[in-house]
Amino acid sequence: MTEKEEKTKNEDINLTDDRAFPETDVILVVEDQKIHVNKAVLSQHSPVFDTMFKSHFTERTAKEIPLVEKKADDVVEFLRCFYPNMKHPLTAENVLQVLPLAHEYQSPLVTDCEDFMIKLCAPNKRLTVNKLLDYILAGEKYGLTRFLEAAVEFCANIDFDLLNGKSYNSDDFDFDSDEENEDKDISLKFSMIGLKTQYSISKKRLQRMERCKRKSCKVKDYTIALS
Repeated sequence: MTEKEEKTKNEDINLTDDRAFPETDVILVVEDQKIHVNKAVLSQHSPVFDTMFKSHFTERTAKEIPLVEKKADDVVEFLRCFYPNMKHPLTAENVLQVLPLAHEYQSPLVTDCEDFMIKLCAPNKRLTVNKLLDYILAGEKYGLTRFLEAAVEFCANIDFDLLNGKSYNSDDFDFDSDEENEDKDISLKFSMIGLKTQYSISKKRLQRMERCKRKSCKVKDYTIALS
């Protein structure tokens, strides 16, 4: 990372100026970075924070609240997605950054993340296999059933070798899986997908191929009695 990029990164997460979050009354401390926020805003968007500030937890009266095992830029991106006068849009780059925190703090942003990921399951969105598998793994981890259904339908229209990390070149697909190291990465990610999801993808893919076969093949399948 260049000095300029490092400086920009620091500026992006440097929210210690109270003007960044008006009427601040508590400070979140993440990776030694102090983020000035407002309890009411956090409570409105997170029942976890709401309970924290209204119960007998020490956080109720604390001026500074440490968020351990969190990354400052992730927390800032999460806050920017719902904080007044900010509300940054979800993108293909930040959705997996926001989702884990949205899930942990039970924020409505979970639904927004899922809706956004569903919209990306379309051929004109130029979603890569690598990113698609990342989304599927996240969908399984955070219980995004609607997204998983959409992803299975989308995967049914993708060559199975692509999903398994096997190099494949075709003008019908716009995925970059030529590099051997990327193939291995894709193969590993696919192997991490739950068997239920893998089965659903295989089933949908087979059903699609069967429909195509019926339309184009003149040779009929065997017909035998059911019992």
